[in-house]
Amino acid sequence: MTIHSFSLYLSNRIQEAQQITIAKLADKTGRSPATIRRTIHQLNDYLTPEKQFIVTESKIINQLTYTEYIQFIQSLTIFDYATSWKERLAFLFCLSMVNGHVNFSKQYEELGISQSTKKKDRPQFIQELAQHALTIQSFRGKGIAILGDEQTLRIQATRMISPLIELNEQNQIIPRQANNPIQQLTYQLIQPLFQHAEKANRLQEFFASEKLSFNYQSTKFIYVYHFLSLHRTKQGFTIQQEPDFPVVVPEYTFYHQTKEDRVFSHLLASLDNNGRPIYSYDPTIQSLSNACIAYVEERILTTFYTKKELQQELEQYLYKCVLRKNFHYDFYDNKLDDVEKEFSFLYQLVEYYCLNNIHETIALNKHQISTITLLFREHVLKNKIAGRNLKKVVIITNSAKEKSDFFSQQLLYHFDTQIVAILNIDEIYKLKLLKFDNLMTFSNRISTILLENGFPNIKVNYYFHATDLEYLTKLGFSSNSHRKLLAQDFVQTIETIPKNDLADYLKQTFPNFFI
Repeated sequence: MTIHSFSLYLSNRIQEAQQITIAKLADKTGRSPATIRRTIHQLNDYLTPEKQFIVTESKIINQLTYTEYIQFIQSLTIFDYATSWKERLAFLFCLSMVNGHVNFSKQYEELGISQSTKKKDRPQFIQELAQHALTIQSFRGKGIAILGDEQTLRIQATRMISPLIELNEQNQIIPRQANNPIQQLTYQLIQPLFQHAEKANRLQEFFASEKLSFNYQSTKFIYVYHFLSLHRTKQGFTIQQEPDFPVVVPEYTFYHQTKEDRVFSHLLASLDNNGRPIYSYDPTIQSLSNACIAYVEERILTTFYTKKELQQELEQYLYKCVLRKNFHYDFYDNKLDDVEKEFSFLYQLVEYYCLNNIHETIALNKHQISTITLLFREHVLKNKIAGRNLKKVVIITNSAKEKSDFFSQQLLYHFDTQIVAILNIDEIYKLKLLKFDNLMTFSNRISTILLENGFPNIKVNYYFHATDLEYLTKLGFSSNSHRKLLAQDFVQTIETIPKNDLADYLKQTFPNFFI
């Protein structure tokens, strides 16, 4: 029996959860309990008895550490792995973009794919590529090439390549440890794309000069796009069509070629930016954002004192949605799968408004509606928090900005904490520069990696439940409920603050009281 992507998806979920019910896996994947059991038994054939998954009547128990799980994946060969047609298309797509042409027959032989499968693949490839107005063509003596609009080719290749890489402490591109066999082979064959460090240095200098800062996932995406753009330009492939974007953004001069710079500028605006917002005023998006906030605020009986901040965040997210739809890419986060269940009433409000008022202008998918729900929930919490920051916490997560911001706001809502930083697991080297009391994560996998690297940490659920609140309380986190200030000390302090500075002082010194 061979391993496939579904096998590794299941093993990843089980390893992260440590133990999980078969019913929950079946519900999450849409597969039958029998399929779940059969897949796990097939996985166990590749593991030593003491490391095999334990399958009981109702649940599956993990026995692998994260390091052992990574070693298991890395030990698989391409002949242990059954690729799907979409994985084979991504493999050929990346090779075509880097090498210009691909020897179709030779690559299928190396993958151990039969001629009959090869014949079945081509019509599926053609149909899939046609969705992006791309084609696959054969060239005598050279092989096949995937052709079409250069902007589309680069973005789709970037979407396929960026999950295969990581950035180390020196911002060098390295392969992701958990790459499956086809991903490992893809990285190996396209590795020459990332050889020249000065290309990355130029991008770093540009970000520094423009005061731009992106989260880890977005940084990887723009790095791959940059390397790919320089490589394709060197091969003679440049953006020829005049880029047409539905929103206006600040345009940067980076490649010193108008069309290239215009695409680059809009791509930057579509990413998760930790610094200043990269978008311009758009009356339509502003109107939609304001109306959405008014609709939700009226029905949840909560006054958004942070309305201006919420408006900016919602507008910025809608800008990103518009641009990502134009570029035909988005970032998926499995934490969004549970938003509808965890915050059903708020989700239904947001979904109803979006589908009936925003959809014609901006077609939002379920995960984007879930993200907007978290934005609202974050500000519901923010407008109810009270307390004084005591515990200094660094959050370690691979989730996108909106998801990690919501988790942070939950923590601030329930406990007297200060969020020192939110880091990706591949950025833990930055911890040596920070002063903090605790590391916190909501991922079993990340918690295990931190422990294996000598970093004690606190692991809680992404959505706080009673058990999480009790657990953190036992660890010494002070609740924000019913906190008070000493009136005399407070009065003596504010009497020394100039009237014009008083509002800023109160918001900075007592962020959980004043907004």
